[in-house]
Amino acid sequence: MKKLSMLFILVGALVISFPYLQEKWNDWQQARVMSRLEQELAAPKKTAASPQNLQSGLSKLNSSFTEGAEEANLSGSEVNQLLDSTQDAIGLISIDKIDVRLPILEDATVQNMKVAATHLVETSPIGSEGNAAIAAHRAHKKGRLFNRLGELEIGDDIQVTLAGGTTINYKVDRITVVEPTDLSVLEDPKLGQVLTLITCDPLINPTHRLIVRAVATPSSASHT
Repeated sequence: MKKLSMLFILVGALVISFPYLQEKWNDWQQARVMSRLEQELAAPKKTAASPQNLQSGLSKLNSSFTEGAEEANLSGSEVNQLLDSTQDAIGLISIDKIDVRLPILEDATVQNMKVAATHLVETSPIGSEGNAAIAAHRAHKKGRLFNRLGELEIGDDIQVTLAGGTTINYKVDRITVVEPTDLSVLEDPKLGQVLTLITCDPLINPTHRLIVRAVATPSSASHT
C-alpha cells in the first residue's frame, strides 16, 4: 500500500511539472537552432521562391498557429525533422526594444514555429522588393518568441541579418489587428522592401492576428 501511495505521488508530481519541463525542452531546441544558425551565418544561402499562392500560405500558417498553440512536446522524429530544417535557415531577426533575437527558418510549419520565427515561403524573399512575411507564436512565457510583439510602436527598429551576412534595417510604419483570413497583410504594398511580422492576438484565447509592418530604411543593407 505504501508503494502504491508513493507511485501516485510521483505521477502527480510529473503531471504538475509537465508544462514547465515542456517549456524548457522547447527553449533548449530553440537554443540549438540558434547555435547552428550562428555557425552558418557567414555562408551564402539560396533565397526563397517568389510568391505563388498567398492564400495557400495563409491557410498553412493558420493551421500551424492552431496546431502549435499549446507548444506540445516534440517527439524524437519531430526533433530530427527540425534539426534537418536548419539547412534552410535564412537569417536572424533582432528587435532590441523587446529583447527579441530569433533564428528565421524557412517555411511556417508546426515544428519550425515551436522554436523559431518562420518565413512564409509564399511571400517575397527577405531583402528583395516586395512583402516578406515572418510569423512566430506569441508564447505565454514573457520574452519567448513573439510574446512581446504587442509592445512595438510606430517608428521602432527591426533588424534582419541574412545568412550571407547582409544586415537590413527596418522601421515600423503600421500596426494592425486583423482577422486570421485577411489576405491583404501578405500582399505587396509597393513600398520597396517590406517586412510583415505576424502573431496571434490576444495572448490568451486568440481570435485575431497582430500585424506589425516595417519598411527597409534607405541604404539600410550592409555586410557584416
